[in-house]
Amino acid sequence: MRIAIDALGIHSFGGGRTATMTLLKGLFAVDDRNEYYVFLSQAEPSIKNRKGNIRQIIFPSKNRFLIRLWAQLTLPSKLKNFDLVHFAKNLGVFGLKIPSVVTIYDLTTLIHPELFPKFDVWYWKNIEKRYLNNASKVIAISETTADDLKRHYNLPADRIKVIYPSIDPCFYPIPPSDIARIREKYHLPEGYILHVGRIDLKKKLPLLVEAYAIVKEKYGPSFTDRLVFVGEIYLKSKDETLFPTIKRLGLTKDVIFAGGIPDDDLPAIMTGAKVFVSASVHEGFGLAPIEAMACGTPVIAYPAGALREALGNAALYVGTLDQERMANAIIKLYKEPDLRTDMSLKGLLRAQMYQSERNSHQTLQLYEEIVHENQRKSAFNPK
Repeated sequence: MRIAIDALGIHSFGGGRTATMTLLKGLFAVDDRNEYYVFLSQAEPSIKNRKGNIRQIIFPSKNRFLIRLWAQLTLPSKLKNFDLVHFAKNLGVFGLKIPSVVTIYDLTTLIHPELFPKFDVWYWKNIEKRYLNNASKVIAISETTADDLKRHYNLPADRIKVIYPSIDPCFYPIPPSDIARIREKYHLPEGYILHVGRIDLKKKLPLLVEAYAIVKEKYGPSFTDRLVFVGEIYLKSKDETLFPTIKRLGLTKDVIFAGGIPDDDLPAIMTGAKVFVSASVHEGFGLAPIEAMACGTPVIAYPAGALREALGNAALYVGTLDQERMANAIIKLYKEPDLRTDMSLKGLLRAQMYQSERNSHQTLQLYEEIVHENQRKSAFNPK
């Protein structure tokens, strides 16, 4: 088969990049028979081409509008002789003459439209709906996202395939010497509470800051651990209250913004954390908490969207988005070492579910089914 994969726009650090890169690495590790053309907005050296069956085509722009305009103007003609195209990050193009697959991570824009620009909400209500109706299959990364697709787009169940993402094998408990080296590189303290993800409205980071302030107050001066945010500021959905909240609570020196961290350094940062926290109002899966679990770090989460589905019984859940409850959960893990150990072990076991190449095999099988079905139809309906 000759397969195109549109992975344009995965240059930014975040769950979309992580899930797509892990899929590509896994897919190319298990399949050296088919020919792949991967469309990217930057070269990705970690995508190995051992058998010479993978070609990267780069459109060197970070502007999302230019990327999608180039894709729409270019891909329909470029892909005429391909067997299938997989749009690996939500967005497709019109005018294709070949079968297509679209991966959907979440429908947060429709579920919480108040958090996004009006244009984005309009786009997901209208244009995205047309992309998905034109697709041969839609991959949902969780049962929760599959249900959202049925509810918001009326997509029939037989058009949706649930394939859970995998996590990169680099996520495992990192030795203390390597943790110390990475802490020094990013000027991180010995003890810290960690959040990994985009800095945006849906993550409810001011609530985490307020919960952290309560933890500090209840512990008193002996509590010196910091709050660390890893991730890039998401300008489309910027939380204008985050920095004023930090300043108001006098925590400017206690809250650290580490920015986007390269994939190779993230496992050490996750392993070094005392606790990983998530207060997001919606997630289509929850890769970052799973990655933290794979590193042996206990996870506290508000079970929004697919988080309970993804994390199972391996997280300590906060039933409502409340800073007092979040603070109490953090304190509970700090004060109960047996609970910390139990949550760490449960997390390690849970993460094993997502450490295989199962999603790569499932994706490849889906490609084969779609192409064979298209060939069968073409045989019965020759031009």
